[in-house]
Amino acid sequence: MAISLVGAPRGLRVLLPVSFVVLVLVLVGLFHSTGQLETSELLKTISNIHGGGQQEEDYVPTRPTNTHPPPKYKPTSTLAVPAVTDPFPLLASSTATPPPIPVYNVPKPGLHRDYGLSYMPPLFIGFTRQWPMLLQCVASYLTAGWPPESIYVVENTGVQSSNAEGKLTLQNPFYLNHTTLSRLGVNVLQTPVLLTFSQLQNFFISTATSRQWPYYFYSHQDVLVMSFEDGPDTIKRPGDRDWFFYDDQEKADILRPAAAGQKGYRTIYENCLRELNHTLENEKRWAFRWFQYDHLTLVNRAALDAVGGWDSLMPYYGSDCDMNARLEMDGWTMRHRRVGIINDVSTVMEDLAALYRDPKVVPKFVDPNPIPKEELDKVEQPHQDESPNKDDSAQDGKPGGEEKQLEEQSPAEPKEKPGETPAEKSTQKREAGTSRSIGGSGIAQAMDYFRALLRVADDMGAYKYRSDNSARNSWQGSQHGGVGEPYFYNADGFGKSFWILAEAGREVFRQKWGHRDCDLVKETALQLDDQWRVEQDWEDSPTES
Repeated sequence: MAISLVGAPRGLRVLLPVSFVVLVLVLVGLFHSTGQLETSELLKTISNIHGGGQQEEDYVPTRPTNTHPPPKYKPTSTLAVPAVTDPFPLLASSTATPPPIPVYNVPKPGLHRDYGLSYMPPLFIGFTRQWPMLLQCVASYLTAGWPPESIYVVENTGVQSSNAEGKLTLQNPFYLNHTTLSRLGVNVLQTPVLLTFSQLQNFFISTATSRQWPYYFYSHQDVLVMSFEDGPDTIKRPGDRDWFFYDDQEKADILRPAAAGQKGYRTIYENCLRELNHTLENEKRWAFRWFQYDHLTLVNRAALDAVGGWDSLMPYYGSDCDMNARLEMDGWTMRHRRVGIINDVSTVMEDLAALYRDPKVVPKFVDPNPIPKEELDKVEQPHQDESPNKDDSAQDGKPGGEEKQLEEQSPAEPKEKPGETPAEKSTQKREAGTSRSIGGSGIAQAMDYFRALLRVADDMGAYKYRSDNSARNSWQGSQHGGVGEPYFYNADGFGKSFWILAEAGREVFRQKWGHRDCDLVKETALQLDDQWRVEQDWEDSPTES
């Protein structure tokens, strides 16, 4: 902007320009002499003023020094923790879409209305840790015929919006990929904070209440489910219980289901709808329908409301014993029913495209769990008398010693033949004396692949229960990454805290009922209003309930 000095006295017209030049020279001299007003510093100062005085990103807080001795650290873990890999590489790219599911498992639109239901009952799948396990669970439900729009993954990680904003990485135990779940068509709900098992169950009740859902399903994330695609299935899996049947005719109908492509074929989803319809017609006071204990469960919300929901002060183990006892004492029924094939697993298929029956993918699984030191020593220093084909046994994720243990448990399995491919090994397990039809097209070819897939799934279930249940929960501690990411929590510390809380819950159960074993109705004369009112009925030190 120009300043006009026309008409001003001659002295003023000379003085003002000279003063301006002198001021500029002084400022330039100060800038060069101090060296403290560099352009970058000036910009940062301006940025901080406008940004509310936020700290610089490279600021590292320092702890004041003191005279205390340094802490004594625990020994570093010797477990060999393998890096987590994406089990569904087909969906890894930004433009990928899920492959089609088997045509005979595509859910019929509005199928719930065929069974007298006014809404599509939701399936809640709670998630805290281990993304590959969750993704496998969801993919198995989808490919078995469960509609994606009725699946609700409940993110219970405690990391706030970090996953939704893509701030966590695959190695982080609490990582969850919202984009992948969206591509699969499923819904994602998020708990406001990290919840225990009992609190999460009450969250299901709260969500169902707010959305006016009187009935809903929930599933554990460490399961692999399938429909009866090959017709009758006679294998009793480790997690199965004795099934309940209303009469012999119903028993025959359930145990001899039609195969895919045959008249009367039903997916696991349709069987669940059918079970809900049948239960509503035959029983008034029912609470749970378990389809492999609570790995997949149908819930009557009114029953849980009637007994006050889940006891939030029993965080994990013992909470189901408490809930089941209160329901039974109040006259609500719980039954084990069969609707499909469910395997309780601790491992993940190497490529989940196998669930979509991709002919280029050979079904096999890998073990993401840390290898115990004693087993690691065996791998590093093999015995001289070990089989020369020992390394072959690890091709689907099993250490050699554990492969041998599984073979001993199943003596009827065929032995490996020289020159066998990994595909032949994985598909021959647990099929002694059974011949597979080779070739063919359409439904026959689909059944060939399904049988191979089912055998691998059954092996995964057996593998989880390989050590008298001691290995059942090892998968939960298999990821140790995420250091420096938002809401990071030490993985070992999380695992130890879990078991501390689990034991505390067992003690709450013992004190609440004065009894230390699970089945209160069969083992005691306790009534619903006896909670916290009775003396303990044992004298020796308590064992795990």
